[in-house]
Amino acid sequence: MADNVAISAGSGTTVGTDEVSLVHYQRVKVVWGPDGTVNDADTAAAKALPVQLVPQTANGLTIFRSLDLDESEEEVKATAGQVYSCWVTNNATTTRFLKFYNATAANVTVGTTTPVITIAIPGNASDDVTGILNAGGHGVAFDTAITVAATTGLADADTGAPAANDVIVNIFYK
Repeated sequence: MADNVAISAGSGTTVGTDEVSLVHYQRVKVVWGPDGTVNDADTAAAKALPVQLVPQTANGLTIFRSLDLDESEEEVKATAGQVYSCWVTNNATTTRFLKFYNATAANVTVGTTTPVITIAIPGNASDDVTGILNAGGHGVAFDTAITVAATTGLADADTGAPAANDVIVNIFYK
C-alpha cells in the first residue's frame, strides 16, 4: 500500500491548511505507531507522543561547586539563568540554610538582601545529610543573576557563619 495520496484540483477532497501571509501551509495531525498499521494513537493529553532522550556531550547544564559555602555570597552566574537542581550536603550536627538570590554577588549582602529561595538542610550527629533540589524540566528562572550563600539561621536577616566545610553544594544551571 502506498504511503501517498494523490489529490487533484476538482476531486472533491479537501486538505486542511493554515493561511499565513496569503500562503497556505498544510496542517498535519500527529499520530504514532508502527508503519503500515492503522494507528489508534492520535497525540493528545491522554496519549502523549513518546519521546526518547538521547545523551549529549555538549549543550548540557553547567555545574557550580562549592566545598565550603558560608555566609559570604558566592556567584553561580553573573547573568540571568535557570537553576535545574542541586545537591547539598550538611556536615554539621544542626540545620544549615541554603539561600538563593536573584542578583549578582556584588549586589548581595547576606542578612540585608532578601533571598528568593531558602532551603533548610537538616543536621545529623552521626552521618552526613545530603539533600537534592529538583526544580523540574523548566528550572527556576532568575532574571538578573544567580548567587548563593549558607547561614546557620532561617531568618532572611541571619548572618550566622557555618563552620568550615559544613555546607557543600553542587548547583546545575543554564
